[in-house]
Amino acid sequence: MNSKINEQQIIPEYKPTLVKILNIIAFILVLILIIVITVPNTVWQEENQIRELGRKRMVVLNDVEKYYNQMAGKPQPDPILAMKIVSAVRDSTRADSNFFGQQTIKLPEGRFTLDVPKNFFMVFDTSFAFKYQQSDTLIDTTVKILKWNTELMTNDTIYVLSSRLETEQADPNFKGILNTEISKRVANNTYYRRYYLKPDLAMRPLLDTTYAVFKTDLGIKIQDPIQQVIREPRYLVFSFVDSTHGYIENDDISWK
Repeated sequence: MNSKINEQQIIPEYKPTLVKILNIIAFILVLILIIVITVPNTVWQEENQIRELGRKRMVVLNDVEKYYNQMAGKPQPDPILAMKIVSAVRDSTRADSNFFGQQTIKLPEGRFTLDVPKNFFMVFDTSFAFKYQQSDTLIDTTVKILKWNTELMTNDTIYVLSSRLETEQADPNFKGILNTEISKRVANNTYYRRYYLKPDLAMRPLLDTTYAVFKTDLGIKIQDPIQQVIREPRYLVFSFVDSTHGYIENDDISWK
């Protein structure tokens, strides 16, 4: 009898309500832990995306101002106008192979006299383009010909590409075609997909302001126009923070 009483005193009473409360608390704690781990990472990714976008735009703008400076002898403080002028030069050199040297570009903003490099569109289309690699299957046609060798005083067997066959046939020492072989090969080629210089490339992300462009003792400088740190609320208790993205001066990048 006494043993049964002792067992009842040792074994705690089962309380369903208390267990439910503990389960709810455990679930809330796990949920908070997940939020604390994942949400800051999401905010950091957003901050990094904005920073990378801004720096890519600064690199593009630096190339635009560099080409404008080469043609005009000075930088253009209005980056949007600089893009319009450089794009107009590209189109003009693409349309007219004689458009180089001292030329005048006419835009609604005015007339601009520039020293235009020959075939500038080729430089433009590789500078402001997405570079990518592609594997191409090429078909080569090789022709086996017989040709008289005047030094050895005998006929030689020579292999030439089909593109050179007409040239070889025009040679008085050409004797005839012996055979034709067709072969395939895979070549890795580099291609460029050009993009347009739109006004948004001159705008600082999160701000309705263009990048600052001016000349220093070292050269052309592209400066982030931000004046103060940007803070925006995220998920009630977190904040998105964005500060200066740096600068480019005389092709030297501050963030590298």
